[in-house]
This record gives sequence, C-alpha cells and structure tokens, in this order.
Amino acid sequence: MDMTYDTLDEGNVKTLPLFADISNRTPRCTFSHPTGLLFSTQFAQIALVVTEKAAFEDMRSKGSAFAGHSLGEYSAPASIADVLHISALVDVVFYCGLTMQCAVERDFQNRSNYAMCAVNPFCVSQTLNDAALRMILT
Repeated sequence: MDMTYDTLDEGNVKTLPLFADISNRTPRCTFSHPTGLLFSTQFAQIALVVTEKAAFEDMRSKGSAFAGHSLGEYSAPASIADVLHISALVDVVFYCGLTMQCAVERDFQNRSNYAMCAVNPFCVSQTLNDAALRMILT
C-alpha cells in the first residue's frame, strides 16, 4: 500500500498509489497472467535477478570470480559487494519490473503489443548492423 508513483496532471506532479484498489480492508491481492506470472514483467525480473544471484553464489562456491547476465545492474552489486540483502534486491527489482509492466497499455487479459529481447545483430549475420536491426523492429 505504500508503493506510489508520480504523474503529471496539467503540469503538476501528482503522487498516486500504485495499487489504488488495495486498502487496509483488502483481504488479499492476487496477481495473474493468462500464460503464467513469468510473463508479467514484475515477476520475470525477480526470477531473472534471483537466478543470477544464485548462479553467482554457485560459481563463487566453486572458486570462479565472475558471472553476469540480465539485470546485472542489480545482481552484481548485490552479489559482489553485498550492497543489497536478498529481500531488498527482490523489492527493488519487483518495483522496477512493475514500473515496466505498467508503462504500456494492456488489454483485459494484461497483454500488450510489446516484448523484450536481447539481440546481438552480428550473431544473426555479419552484415546485419544496428541500423538494419532497428528497421526490422520498427
């Protein structure tokens, strides 16, 4: 209930609750997605960062010093420098993912016309450059 976001309303910043339909009297809140919660960004992001942290800890236990993947800006400081406790890491990444999830319009089943992917154009073809990739995606 404490999670909020800022929006502009006729030039004025307005702070609104992120979950407006949740109050002290709400008995429960259930998240759902027609194809599973890992298709909701706020949960996919947590799954990725917790998996990354686990992979790092596994590699560290085997004497390896380096690891990296998606959400490295969160998992690296949490893993290497112990900057964030796992519960704080999950909170921050959930909020980030929820912000991303809410950033685009969605239908009644919580679907959008957008998806995320990471692409190295040179793995597709040596002649596929950044400009060509952008043309394909737009």
